Amino acid sequence: LAELFKSGQDQPSPQDIVPRESIPLLLTLFTAFVSQAKLNIPFTKTPKVWMPGVASKSLDPVMDIGHNNIFIAGADEANQKLLVDFLKVGDMAVYRFPADTSQPTKVFINHRIVQIGTDREGRFFKFKGDNNSSRDSYTVRDENIKWVSLGVIY
Repeated sequence: LAELFKSGQDQPSPQDIVPRESIPLLLTLFTAFVSQAKLNIPFTKTPKVWMPGVASKSLDPVMDIGHNNIFIAGADEANQKLLVDFLKVGDMAVYRFPADTSQPTKVFINHRIVQIGTDREGRFFKFKGDNNSSRDSYTVRDENIKWVSLGVIY
């Protein structure tokens, strides 16, 4: 069993329960729920919701390829700041790579926050995939965080 849980190897993940074709209805209901619910994030506007399929095994076994993740983002710059200020170590978020926003986006990475700190440039975040042996080498700044994981639909 110890061999099964070595970093980078496929790990058992929950099976999908909600078929992909049922998600548009679920998304409609979920959006209405988010707009009426009191969240722990003090949004002043209804957050944006995004439900992509998972594309890698880096967060195995929490989520696996094909699972449907629910992400939220601030509706505007002020609400996005509220979202980023809310983040703690252990949260999962999507960040933009490369960090240089003058460059075209190459990829969005969804990993878990393993460190939050400050340096001469301000606040930074360090991330790691649960199923990766080392943390991501990128220094992520507030403006690079685009979405926060609210849950996974299996």
